[in-house]
Amino acid sequence: MSIQKRKLSYWGIDFISGEKHSFDPTLFCRFVDYVNSLPSANKLFRDERNNKAVSLSSIKEETKQGLRLYKVIFKSCKYNHSPDYMSSTDGSERPTDKQLYEGDKELTHMCMRIDGNEAYTIFEERRNGVSMGGVIKYLNQYLHAFLKEHGITKMFCLWASIIPPDDFLTALDATERISIAQLFVEKKVLGSGFLNLMDVDANSQDDLLMTLKSKPKQGLPKRAIRQAFRALASEGSEISRIRLYGKDINKMNVIIDSLGGKRIEEVTVDLTPNGVVDSYSIFAKIEEVLGVTE
Repeated sequence: MSIQKRKLSYWGIDFISGEKHSFDPTLFCRFVDYVNSLPSANKLFRDERNNKAVSLSSIKEETKQGLRLYKVIFKSCKYNHSPDYMSSTDGSERPTDKQLYEGDKELTHMCMRIDGNEAYTIFEERRNGVSMGGVIKYLNQYLHAFLKEHGITKMFCLWASIIPPDDFLTALDATERISIAQLFVEKKVLGSGFLNLMDVDANSQDDLLMTLKSKPKQGLPKRAIRQAFRALASEGSEISRIRLYGKDINKMNVIIDSLGGKRIEEVTVDLTPNGVVDSYSIFAKIEEVLGVTE
């Protein structure tokens, strides 16, 4: 079995309504199960503009070492393109028997770890496969029907932001604008003289989530964010985590998280005899990246 290197990218998927980000892990998992339960014909989405067909090939849910994982495979093809075949040995040509509505099947793999604040996603980058933007567009096609079927009147959609590979401060400097900052603060400040809002008991979560938003078309000051990050690293700080939403210089959505560490950007995977990535192989590599050892 031959091998090949495949590039990985990292994303945070959550809900967005207007400019407000949120995430409900239970609701998200119900939605994923709903899409997976659809008949095969209903899972096909055709992008007529780009002559591309996308379909959910499979979803496998697993719980390993306390982590809830969804291993997802998309299949896609480019149609309306049927040139003659050319031999790689002597350059001879022959007519293709491929119909215009057919295309070469391409697989794209992704693994979602369901966390409290997002679906943390490791994604296989494929030039001929489906992009993350295509995945979000695909899923949002079904979200409205899911919400309606389950009597959920609140309207929102799925949103994906890329998680940069750099350390926190380097990624912050590379952003063009930060629109939202989330500070995870120790819950003891609720009963402190600083806030004195309510009694804290054992049933409340360990962290208080404070959200700061910029004014429309403006950004939060990076200097203040750097100060908060340095305070995070100092002894006795009540800030345990900082999470930022913004745009990079290419106008792409980004998430910068102080919990982010050094990431593996490329893995070596096995190929099947016909040159297709072996799904078991790539998911095993992704599990290693996530720290799953069993």
